[in-house]
Amino acid sequence: MGETSILSMTGDEHKKYHGIVAKFLKAVPLMERVAKEIEQSMELAFRRWKDKPQIYFQDEINQITFEILVRMLLGIDPGKEMDLIRTEFYELIKAIICIPVKFPGTTLYKSVKSKEKMVELIKDMIRYKVEKGEHRAQSSFVDVLIDEFYDASDPKTIEFICGAIIEMMIPGQDSVPMTTTLAIKYMTDYPAAINKLREENMELKRKKIQSGEPYTWSEYTSLPFTLNVINETLRMANIVNAVWRRCLKDVEIKGYLIPKGWCIMTSFSSVHLDEEIYEDPFKFNPWRWEGKGQLNQNNFTPFGGGQRLCPGYHLAKMEIAVILHHFITSFSWVEAEPDTVTTFPRVRMKKKFPVIVSPISD
Repeated sequence: MGETSILSMTGDEHKKYHGIVAKFLKAVPLMERVAKEIEQSMELAFRRWKDKPQIYFQDEINQITFEILVRMLLGIDPGKEMDLIRTEFYELIKAIICIPVKFPGTTLYKSVKSKEKMVELIKDMIRYKVEKGEHRAQSSFVDVLIDEFYDASDPKTIEFICGAIIEMMIPGQDSVPMTTTLAIKYMTDYPAAINKLREENMELKRKKIQSGEPYTWSEYTSLPFTLNVINETLRMANIVNAVWRRCLKDVEIKGYLIPKGWCIMTSFSSVHLDEEIYEDPFKFNPWRWEGKGQLNQNNFTPFGGGQRLCPGYHLAKMEIAVILHHFITSFSWVEAEPDTVTTFPRVRMKKKFPVIVSPISD
């Protein structure tokens, strides 16, 4: 991702940047805004789906979450700029895991070129915001970065901001749509889970209809079985199945010495699917989370942990809960054809999860 990537930051530098990101993503006004935007996007999607014999659920949720993500990061609405960013971004992420050969025609070469185009697009947006003073509104993440880091006399600062935005897009685009898609996929084979989730969410929906009051973001995250479904999906899906870390000093763990400078890979999926930790680990069972209280940070790490815990995990869970709520209370579904999960190079549904949806009554 580059020399200024957050992945390369350590110490006070990393602590400062991580704090800036976390403060922005945990802000209550942002949570409320994102929840409302998802509600509106889901309503528009529902209108489209009613006229379609089948939908590709993975693609539909990707479209919804990508637009919300880009609006949150850059403050732009659907249109030409967003379409350009979408096109180049999808080309860029093809090289997240690829053969490291860079010459015209290779995946890596195309990815690098797409990143260069994205950087130029974002630079133009930054310059426009600075010229017009729009960044002072602090309505998007790029505004925050401009205030914190932009220096017109230092071109490296604008490069850093562009890189930071692109880097935020990668986990933001993967975690929410794929977890949501896989939750629906896993529940397809477990009607009891569907019924329990629908019952819980229908109760909230009826309360909101009767009161005439709008939803609040905290109501979505206060649904216990919904959170159980999300946690169980995160455990089984392992959207990020491992991370790499470089030792900054000699470390001894259980009698093994890991020398300074060595890289280690921590495998999340190895823990999440360990039968000594989770009974029948390959079975989708949201009920396993009931009565768990505070989750064990050693045994459940879908968003990483420690000082590098994903700063947006609260927002991600809220987004998933909002989408599940409105989908489960508005539609039933059946698979249009059998589909399977692929895990390399990234977690995806092999056929984009084609489903036939049918509106349900309240």
